[in-house]
Amino acid sequence: MCIGEKQETSQWIRVLLLGLVLAVAFNLFCTPVLADESAGIRKTSRAFTEIAKKAMPTVVFISVEKTIEAGRGGAPFQFNNPFDLFNDDFFERFFGYRYPHMRPRKYKQMGMGSGFIISKDGYILTNHHVVGDADKITVRLMDGREFKAKTIGSDPRSDVALIRIKADGDLPVLPLGNSDALEVGEWVMAIGNPFGLSHTLTVGVV
Repeated sequence: MCIGEKQETSQWIRVLLLGLVLAVAFNLFCTPVLADESAGIRKTSRAFTEIAKKAMPTVVFISVEKTIEAGRGGAPFQFNNPFDLFNDDFFERFFGYRYPHMRPRKYKQMGMGSGFIISKDGYILTNHHVVGDADKITVRLMDGREFKAKTIGSDPRSDVALIRIKADGDLPVLPLGNSDALEVGEWVMAIGNPFGLSHTLTVGVV
């Protein structure tokens, strides 16, 4: 073998050795990173599980019954009658109602929603759109017990309502947090009963 060939072979060996060293170094660098990421995912998953275990018993299913007044039996404008204009309340005061046999009807409307217990003596936080104007409110706990509830207060502007049930013994409580301390990028968890699906859990990011 000539001197030139020996030098070329030596260069190739150095390149291969350098590549091998870089590959080993890359593997040693990535392994801890992947391990850390996997550990972080498991830790986050466990945190969600623990929160769910503590929060689930405090979440309640709310069913309501409301009395709704049908708009004049659906009569006036379904006939496309040009004189239906005179069914306006202003004209009705002077001329009477054109369809006396189709006066407004009342019927029962059922609704449902979610809430969570905020005190051991049965106060529950929910939404105004769930219990507002309700004639009857029924609360079902996670353990299957059902109670009649009454509205303590309701605010349509903030869509928040407070109801109360009376149960024997202390109830599980979900402590209130401070929304002012919440930052963009933080994890949040929602537990409720959307569309009647009991105790559904959803996770997202602010």
